[in-house]
Amino acid sequence: MAYTSLYRKYRPDTFDKVIGQDHIVRTLKNQIETNSIGHAYIFTGTRGTGKTSVAKIFARAVNCLHPENGSPCGKCENCVELAKSGNFDILEIDAASNNSVDQIRELTEKINFPPTIGRYKVYIIDEVHMLSKAAFNALLKTLEEPPEHAIFILATTEIHQILPTILSRCLRFDFKLVPNSVIAERIRFIFDDIGCKYEPEAVELIASSGNGSVRDALSVADMCVSYCENNVTYGGVLEVLGASDPQKLTSLCTAIADGDIDKTLQEVANLCDLGKSVNILAIDIATTFRNVLYIKNCSQAKRLLALPEGIYASLKGMADKYSTEKCLSIMKIMSGLEGELRYSSQHRIIFEAAVTLACLGGDSDTKSEELALKVARLEKVVATMKKSGFEPAPAAPDARQVWKQVASGLEKSNMKFLAFAALEAEVEMTETEFIVKIASPATLGLFLDKNNRDVINKIFQPLSNGRKLVFKDFVHLDEDKALPYVKEMFGQWVEIK
Repeated sequence: MAYTSLYRKYRPDTFDKVIGQDHIVRTLKNQIETNSIGHAYIFTGTRGTGKTSVAKIFARAVNCLHPENGSPCGKCENCVELAKSGNFDILEIDAASNNSVDQIRELTEKINFPPTIGRYKVYIIDEVHMLSKAAFNALLKTLEEPPEHAIFILATTEIHQILPTILSRCLRFDFKLVPNSVIAERIRFIFDDIGCKYEPEAVELIASSGNGSVRDALSVADMCVSYCENNVTYGGVLEVLGASDPQKLTSLCTAIADGDIDKTLQEVANLCDLGKSVNILAIDIATTFRNVLYIKNCSQAKRLLALPEGIYASLKGMADKYSTEKCLSIMKIMSGLEGELRYSSQHRIIFEAAVTLACLGGDSDTKSEELALKVARLEKVVATMKKSGFEPAPAAPDARQVWKQVASGLEKSNMKFLAFAALEAEVEMTETEFIVKIASPATLGLFLDKNNRDVINKIFQPLSNGRKLVFKDFVHLDEDKALPYVKEMFGQWVEIK
């Protein structure tokens, strides 16, 4: 008998087995239990998050004679018949290969035929964004007024490509990325079920490799079971993923953070000679400094990262040695390589230039310290003038001066990197507004962080002179989601334009 891959073998067949999509499962189960079933649904989300699986479960549940807690019982006559691949009541259509207007017209012509087994005939159209515009238009009328026995479930990873006229006729469900902890729990269950031994750290690494996709993680798990011969180890998973040896990677990252260009280039040459891809090396370095940032700034880092003790100890040493600003700067350089490497044939040259730049770029602490010294000198001069009885006439400061005072306040609040980030912004001032222009989404995220909000408001209030603090150029965010969030963060001190 042919081998069945893990993601197919353990595909959920009831709602209770679906992981990470509780908000969707609960809604669909309630619709089935209250008999308030819609005629058209659209499921959207990243690959491997359960769109097609949920669609199949829902299709069988609406036809089940005795649904159990909203899920198909799997035992009644309808469930047994619908489980067969040759049934005509649950039709799966791949829009990637059936995207012409003629094929959709053929479907709509046959839709009036009643179901042969259950109450409903369910059409699951996968990758629906691949339909041509003419095919979409042919589907419109049927979606708006389908026969009572017909239900459409459209699935897509590219919701922005779906026509608004289609979206308005469907109930939309957004499938979110599944947390690593939930995927890890599922992998442990599967390994226990098939009798495979494993290291806890190995399971966590497999789960994180899926990047929120259960199917991707289970595909990696499948390879690891075969590669490690039913004893999945952390080192084995690293080899399957093509990742770098943790000790060699830590040595390279330490050389970069120390600014030792000689040792850095030697380490890079050694790793490349072993056949390591510079694309993966860049990701590994960025991930390493991301982990260091977690260890340095997050009290629950050990639990969240779930790294082997030896690797965690090495990264803890780096966290104690290097500043947040330096780690963030290196991580930013390495994570920014993806786009450059994608469109270049000189991968190694670009990578070596990037690590050299990272070695030279750890000077954010110096800039922050220079800012603190300049502010301290200015404050000392003002204090001396006041002691001598001289009160300078109030002048209208320019926007840059005001914002430097905000940065100074952040510096005094022991928020050095936020102060440095503030100085990177462009600012201007009108009679009623103080405008801060931020182009970098990473920098913007710092200002939107809840822990930074109150500090910024408190510093800016006495400097505002009645002006509103305005942030512009939120071009990197989804406007519908960003505006309410920003307003909540800053309250009356922010006006979004």
